Amino acid sequence: MPTNRERIEEWSKAYWLLRFYQNFLFKLYFKTEIVGMEKLPPNTTFIFAPNHQNALIDALAMLTLKHSWQPIFLARADIFKKPLVSKILTFLKIMPVYRIRDGFENLSLNDSIFLKTMDIIRKGNGLVILPEGNHAGFKMLRPLKKGIARIALQTEDASDGSLNIHIVPVGLDYSNYVRYRSKLLIRIGEPFPVKKYLDLYRQSKALAYNALIDELSERIKAEMIHIEDEQNYYEYLFLTQLFPKRFIKENKLPNTLNQAFEISKRLILKLDRLKETDRSTFDGIIQLAHELRDRISANRIKTQALPLKVSKAFNLLWMVPLFVALSPLAIFGFINHIIPIIIPYQLSKKFEDVQFHSSVRHAAGLLLLPLAYLIQTVIVGLILKSLAMALLYLVLLPPAAVILYNWRKLFYKIRGLISILIFATRNRNEFERINNHFNRLMNDIKSIF
Repeated sequence: MPTNRERIEEWSKAYWLLRFYQNFLFKLYFKTEIVGMEKLPPNTTFIFAPNHQNALIDALAMLTLKHSWQPIFLARADIFKKPLVSKILTFLKIMPVYRIRDGFENLSLNDSIFLKTMDIIRKGNGLVILPEGNHAGFKMLRPLKKGIARIALQTEDASDGSLNIHIVPVGLDYSNYVRYRSKLLIRIGEPFPVKKYLDLYRQSKALAYNALIDELSERIKAEMIHIEDEQNYYEYLFLTQLFPKRFIKENKLPNTLNQAFEISKRLILKLDRLKETDRSTFDGIIQLAHELRDRISANRIKTQALPLKVSKAFNLLWMVPLFVALSPLAIFGFINHIIPIIIPYQLSKKFEDVQFHSSVRHAAGLLLLPLAYLIQTVIVGLILKSLAMALLYLVLLPPAAVILYNWRKLFYKIRGLISILIFATRNRNEFERINNHFNRLMNDIKSIF
């Protein structure tokens, strides 16, 4: 297995160019909001520890924190088996960590990784370790692996505490793991020093690992949406999707992702406490949420459409003409982006794990978009025999993509409004029941909030 990663900690211009391009497309895919960067003191060595819910996207999210930053990622060693893949991963500043399942005889290879870790930290690059070990599409922190504690404490101990490593808890919160233009909130938590556990580590490594992991776990939970009640998980999740939006609007608060996050965290805490102090009221809220969720699901109504209002249908008066007017430009945009749209989508469908879909679509788009633009521009230039027309065509491609996206978004809004209008006409009683359920639920939540 290739080990040519002697200079992985060195700043790379080629990597910077790729990362700049990746970040640009990443922020097109996810509407990203970052909070807490001011908590990172200068001239400090960091190990970043985000929660892990969305496969490769979680790692790419960390690259958006600083423009010039080139952190090193640690990943499981089995993905490095093929020489070409290993070279690519090394270029992407990813190093392997060996586990017992990779073969007991390979564990000694971690010694060189730990030595390289010291070089990386001294260089000030920073490490990113996803301490849950693998991903799961739930808003819940799973038990952390001890690898991050081993690496941090062994490296700090080897430097006799001089590196002053700080672990940074990071919370990643997605509005949707796959959908294009979903929202992503990245919350940077308060860093804490590893050397506070150094004396304990020298007495008992196991106790030090456990203590560090326990603290890190609580700190990550504070920076993410963590729903501990597995039995009522979907009701909790449903309420965090409904209530913050309404609360922000009624109280005229800043409509930011972090504002909605803070309200959701407070709501979860209130519900957890209510479950212990007033089980009857808690069960009533959960039952209402369950019934409302079932009703809108049965009638194919989206959560964001609540409360249902027929008056919203008046928006069709301007939406439909705009949709028709944009259609020719949208068709032009679709035809000229069919390759970077269809191929990533079809490739993602080959993965049963939905959490890989956005990773595959984003990675395929990174490669296919510039290739499609280049090839199509050359073809247009050859057909029209005009460099000026080819360049004009190239300049028009990005606006066409924007028009296509907004045209598609407008289509779904029109379809949704028409569906609600038909539903209100054909099933007025159920329409009113849903709104009554919604209003009762919101009033019950406000009474405990």
